[in-house]
Amino acid sequence: MHESDLYESLGAQAARERALQYILQVLEIRLHPEIAIRFKPSLERIDDLQHLTELHRAAILADSPDDFQKVLDEHSN
Repeated sequence: MHESDLYESLGAQAARERALQYILQVLEIRLHPEIAIRFKPSLERIDDLQHLTELHRAAILADSPDDFQKVLDEHSN
């Protein structure tokens, strides 16, 4: 692997981890800490940064865990 490929891979992984952290923070603050814990395993399986970015927005807009679950389910199909 070339050095630039390694940096790119590490950068993408770091961006993914930040996106995941942001989603969980929003769920914890807006809905409840237990809700963030409930969704964490499903979110950790997502590698696509764009998908995580969309889920971050959904977490911000969700008024309930069911609202967020609907968006998560839509993206899983």
